[in-house]
Amino acid sequence: MDIFEQLGTLYDSAQDAVRGMNTGTNTTKTDNITQQSFIQNERDGVAKRQMVKWFLPETGIVEMFVNPKMIRYSDKKSISPTRTKGGFTIQYWGEDLGNLSIDGTTASSGIEGINVLYSIYRNEQVALDSLAQAFESAKEKDLSTDGILENIIGSDSLLGSIGDLVGLGNDSITNSINNVIEYGNINPTIQKPTLASLAFQTEMYWSGWVFRGFFTAFTVNESAESIGLFDYHMDFTVTQKRGTRLNYMPWHRSAVNGPSNSDPVFGVPYSFGALRSENTQPQSARLAQSILTRSADKQLKSYRPL
Repeated sequence: MDIFEQLGTLYDSAQDAVRGMNTGTNTTKTDNITQQSFIQNERDGVAKRQMVKWFLPETGIVEMFVNPKMIRYSDKKSISPTRTKGGFTIQYWGEDLGNLSIDGTTASSGIEGINVLYSIYRNEQVALDSLAQAFESAKEKDLSTDGILENIIGSDSLLGSIGDLVGLGNDSITNSINNVIEYGNINPTIQKPTLASLAFQTEMYWSGWVFRGFFTAFTVNESAESIGLFDYHMDFTVTQKRGTRLNYMPWHRSAVNGPSNSDPVFGVPYSFGALRSENTQPQSARLAQSILTRSADKQLKSYRPL
C-alpha cells in the first residue's frame, strides 16, 4: 500500500468516525466526494432501447430514425487570468454555455431522414411561418366581415345602428381570436412568440438527460463512395441541462465502492442484479425504480442559467 492509499484509508476512517460508523475495512470509498453514492447498486435492469428525441415548440416531440453515431459533450468554465507586476489576477465568471457536437448517418432513411433533421434544425422558421399565416388569415377575415356588414346594412338607417352593434360584437370576437393567435392567450399582455423564443426552447431527450438550447450549425455530407447514405453534423448550444443518466450495460459497476476489481464475488458490485421484462416487472419494483430515479435526479441535477 503506497502513501496515497494509506492517506485515503486514514481519511475514510476519520469520515466514518465522524458519521458514527466503523466499517473495519480498508476499502477506499469515494462517496464522501460525490453524490453518485445515492444510486442503488444491483438494482433491477430492464432491456429497453433508448432513442434520441427532440421537443420542438409548436411542433411537439420528434423521435430520430436512428441514434447518432457520436455525441461530444463540451463544458467549459469562464476564467480570465490577467498578468500584473505582482503576479496573476484571476477572475472567475462561472460556467460557459455547454455544447453538443452530434455526428451520425440517416442510414436507410436516406435523404428523407435529412429532410426531417433539417426541419428540426430550422423549426423556429417553420413554426413562425404557420403562426404568421394564421394571423394574416384572421386579419383578412376581420376586414372582409366589416366590409360585408357595411355594404348590406349601411350607416344612415336604423339597420345601420343595429349593424354597428353587430360590428362591435364581431370586433370583440375577432380581437379575442387575434389575441389567441398572436399571443397564445385572450389576454393581450402576454407577448407573442418570436424567432428567438421558439429557437431557444428546443430540447433534446437522451437516456435520462435533457438538454435545452438552440442549434448553431447543420452540415450534410454526400459521397460517391457510399451512394444513398448521408452523413450529418449538428452543433447544439446548451443553455440548461437537467436530469440524471445512469449505467445501462450489464457489465457496468459501481463507481463509488472502491477501486476497479473484476472479481465476481469480492469485486466492486454491479450496477444491475437482475434483468426483468418491462411488461412483467412487478408494480412494486416499477414504483421503487421510479422513486430511485426521482431521488437521484433531485440530488444530481445541475442547472445553467437561461
